[in-house]
Amino acid sequence: MFLGLETEKLWLEVEARYGRPVRTERPPELEANAEAVVTDNGTPVIRIRESVEPTEGRIAHELLHLQMVSEGFAYSIEPRFRSGSVTAENLALFRRTAEVVHNGVLHWMFYPKLRSMGMNPSEEFGGQLAETFFTGAAAGDAMTEQDLALNFFKASIETDDPEIPERLAAHYLASGWQVPLDTGRAMAESVTNSRPDSPEREVDVFLACMNRLFKENVALSVLGQTTQPRGAVQVFTVTVSIGVKR
Repeated sequence: MFLGLETEKLWLEVEARYGRPVRTERPPELEANAEAVVTDNGTPVIRIRESVEPTEGRIAHELLHLQMVSEGFAYSIEPRFRSGSVTAENLALFRRTAEVVHNGVLHWMFYPKLRSMGMNPSEEFGGQLAETFFTGAAAGDAMTEQDLALNFFKASIETDDPEIPERLAAHYLASGWQVPLDTGRAMAESVTNSRPDSPEREVDVFLACMNRLFKENVALSVLGQTTQPRGAVQVFTVTVSIGVKR
């Protein structure tokens, strides 16, 4: 497909950082619509699900993820459960919520760049919100409090239309969802007030958000960080200690 000048420049910058051409893949099955990965030999890869249109916005989005990885931002955040609390259910819950929160922090940092390139990076999520809460209002009733908090968190920091979180807050209040509204709002304020702009601040804000989300049950803290060389870059994995509150 045709890429605009700024996206093409970003593509070339990513290739220069990794010292390898960006590879694109179109797998028929993918959990997300698109993702960015770095192979063991340091090849930057953009995967877009076969059934999803490979728009310039999606490509630029994943290029920015790759750029941030090359700059030392966390490639992955892994849990270490204490007190024998690791179960398949707890592990799945952490991975699902950590992905939303971590991506939310990263997106808050680079979405202004996409908007300056003339793109609307929150268009897809805004449509999902409308379908779930505004046109199919009953759909939100099946969500957990954590899911509702995560949705409000994303709406607050990833959309550039202030009317969207305002409408969502009104719907939450009308539905009796005060607790997840307060939680999602506090998580969003952790990002907007802290204004993360470095790998260190990225992790600090991630932890603040996660601790707010799980405040009644667990406490999270950084246990350590590992570095893995992959070709011309190094990728960083942050390990988070998770302890059950008693």
